[in-house]
Amino acid sequence: MLIVAIVIVLSFGAGFFFLKERYLYTFLLLVFDIVYIFRLVSIYNQTSKTTAMFFDAVRNNDSTLSFRTTENKSLQTLYTGMNNLNKHIQEIKLKNEYKEKYYKALIQQSATGLVVLNKDNEIELINEITCQYAGISSASTNMKLLRIKNEAFYNVLCNVVPEQAITFKNIRNDSAQLLLFRATEIKNDEQLLKLISIQDIRQELDEKELESYQKLISILTHEIMNSIAPLTSISKTLYDFYIKDGEPVKPGDVNEVMVNTTVQGLKAIEEQGDGLMHFVNSYRRLTKIPNPVMRLFSIEEWIEQLKILFTEKITVNNILFEIEIEPHLHFITADKNLINQVIVNLVNNAIDSLLLIDTDRKIKLSISKNRGNRIIIKVSNNGQLIPLEIQEKIFIPFFTTKENGSGIGLSLSRQIMKQHKGSIGVVSNPEDGTVFSLEL
Repeated sequence: MLIVAIVIVLSFGAGFFFLKERYLYTFLLLVFDIVYIFRLVSIYNQTSKTTAMFFDAVRNNDSTLSFRTTENKSLQTLYTGMNNLNKHIQEIKLKNEYKEKYYKALIQQSATGLVVLNKDNEIELINEITCQYAGISSASTNMKLLRIKNEAFYNVLCNVVPEQAITFKNIRNDSAQLLLFRATEIKNDEQLLKLISIQDIRQELDEKELESYQKLISILTHEIMNSIAPLTSISKTLYDFYIKDGEPVKPGDVNEVMVNTTVQGLKAIEEQGDGLMHFVNSYRRLTKIPNPVMRLFSIEEWIEQLKILFTEKITVNNILFEIEIEPHLHFITADKNLINQVIVNLVNNAIDSLLLIDTDRKIKLSISKNRGNRIIIKVSNNGQLIPLEIQEKIFIPFFTTKENGSGIGLSLSRQIMKQHKGSIGVVSNPEDGTVFSLEL
């Protein structure tokens, strides 16, 4: 700034003396003016060159550039600023390198398999557990090794898409793994990447299956013991009637009371036997559901049939039966008989629940489509709520809270929905009442 001021003063001075016709002073001032102009141009060129050099270094990630001290105060201020900025960039770079190493170490030590693919399905990053799943060395730096060594595994990585899960049976060293692949999209430097997580869910599924078997065995044991215990008691009572001191009683000693008691005991044995047979038949029903025959059927016609089916029950018990169907929804593709079995069971359960309250009894049947174009059927009621701990058990075979219930209705319904590649669930709370949701 000082040099610029000097140039301006010298220019005005030379002009002033020129007007006064003092040419010697004019010449001297012009000489000094030209000298300072050259110096100003030199500083400008040096500044431009230095600035360009600095930004080139930044662009090329060269943080070793440093500017020496100079006697020119203007350039020294610029050099000091650039050196400080370069130092700051170095610190940021070191922090980023530390974070990158930290996250890479974290990914490598993760118990979950992690892989990053770019838009060309090239591997950008793969951790150790994924290498173990794929059967390749984690020490290799060849990112194409996976495709060569385990093409099936690589193809699953390429085919999995965000918001979708894929299971893959992976055979390694004569042992089977059931791997679950999930993907999500991330952006890095404007590049779209796919982050894939991989988990072995076989053990988890085995534990769930074992837990289900244990619950089933517990309920089966409970029901069978409940049926057999009275039979044992009755048999012992009749035995004591006819065996005295280890010897059978004489025919003449048999009286009318003994005969009547025997008849009643045999009748009780028959009833208990029938109950046990009914239980076994229920179990056979549960394990022998026919394969669904998928057909397109009219919702309107089906609903009219359901109305006729339940008219008497809902009228006698003073129940309001509401039906809500989404506009423009006219047909369902399913096995009508099997789905009808599920709905009838749910409505009957709803009626039983409503009988436990005195007034304002309501059942609502709604049919709609969700965003995935799946059919959603809901059966709701405002009767007695299902406790949370019971909600977790009601789909277990033979579990029931009803005195005369078989405990297979909801379990049967779940199996029917699974055969339709659908699902059934329940929500029971004071705000919504009890809502059973079917997804087809």
